[in-house]
Amino acid sequence: MESAGKKNVWQSIRNSALSFMEVVKSGPDFLYFILVICYVVSEYAERIEWTIDIFSAQRIHFLHYFVLLGSGAYLCYKAAVWKKMWDKPYLLLPMILAIGCLCGYFLLFLNKDWTHNKVVFSVVIDIFLCLMAYGKNYKRLLQCLVFVPIAVLAVAGLGLLVGLTQEFTKVGTDSTHSLGIIYPNTWGYIAFQAMLLAWYLYLKKKPLITFAMFWGMSVFMYFVIGCRTIAVLSVAFPPVTLLTSWMEKRERKPGGKPGIIGWFAIALPVLCFVFTLVLSLNKEWVAVTFYKNFYGTPLHTMSMRFVQSGLAIDAFGFPLFGRPMTLMAPVYLDPATGITEDLYVMDNAYTTFMILKGCLWLACCLSWLTFAQWRSWKNKDYAILMIGCFMLVFAIMERPGMEVWYNFVLLYPLASIAEPLIVHKVPKAKKNGHKKNRR
Repeated sequence: MESAGKKNVWQSIRNSALSFMEVVKSGPDFLYFILVICYVVSEYAERIEWTIDIFSAQRIHFLHYFVLLGSGAYLCYKAAVWKKMWDKPYLLLPMILAIGCLCGYFLLFLNKDWTHNKVVFSVVIDIFLCLMAYGKNYKRLLQCLVFVPIAVLAVAGLGLLVGLTQEFTKVGTDSTHSLGIIYPNTWGYIAFQAMLLAWYLYLKKKPLITFAMFWGMSVFMYFVIGCRTIAVLSVAFPPVTLLTSWMEKRERKPGGKPGIIGWFAIALPVLCFVFTLVLSLNKEWVAVTFYKNFYGTPLHTMSMRFVQSGLAIDAFGFPLFGRPMTLMAPVYLDPATGITEDLYVMDNAYTTFMILKGCLWLACCLSWLTFAQWRSWKNKDYAILMIGCFMLVFAIMERPGMEVWYNFVLLYPLASIAEPLIVHKVPKAKKNGHKKNRR
């Protein structure tokens, strides 16, 4: 009897959740689109090197608060139109109060410890947007998003001409440029997101334009911007698109399973994390083999991610729910290597968010990304499968690779990818018989 009672409770919860998700699926998509666009804009607004106080960090934080308030209002709206909620309407008031308290919490800390509270904010918003993507038209969402990174780069560049923005170069390299963005690498990954969106929406069937755009941007990234990570990814992307085209043309047997390439792509979220963890835990070997011997080269830049990650793990461990991470920690000196290193920058997304957001969040995020890779393979959407792979490799070098506002593959698992059907009207046959069409 007790097990039957528990089964009935879980069945009731399951039915209620499915019923609510159907409400999430219904209704106009544009409200959700506005929230996603505002979230991306709020993040990119922080990455423009403004010169005037009207765009200060404090005012930009209010964009985040607007996103949170809008998300709460959207959730309350969905709950209000949920018919099952009106069977127990007294549940609506506690829900509204809980959302209001959450918004109030972030408002109180907007001018205080926002650095740490933004981590909590991003977890809440990312989960919300991933779940609320259920049933939304994915391609239409990306058609709205593609203009955001382009507009950000345009505003930052034009701002240089009128004094609203300013340049920033990498330390010791005067030849690099940020074109109004806070850092050259940041300009690089914003442009890379724009190129990926444009390719997925409009250029999948145009290999010559794909090669020209990505390889041309690669040259620009390397010699003007100074972002070598995006330069390398831009060189690698067009040849891999040929593999995508081949996979799309290939017939798949009903009920077939992924091949070696497919399984590798699906498991890549876990593989990238394991790769990061193994090298981070062996930071001394990495420091001697790459960091010290290849100083000033791309191998030095890449190995720095793992040396820093290893130092961070030594200092902060593996927190389950996350903890603040203070950079500029005391000097670390390993007698075996003779290398002195400060923990001053954390770019690897896997280690950074494992510490800041916790191992539990990381496990959920890796599972979600694996699910996204699996669903893209199952739907024969190999373009998203490939973009997901590039985002995961990018996450080894930069944090945004695992953020919803940048990695749009995170919004894929529950979204709808169905193409609109084109209905062709068939003329009715006349009673006298069919007549031949005239030329």
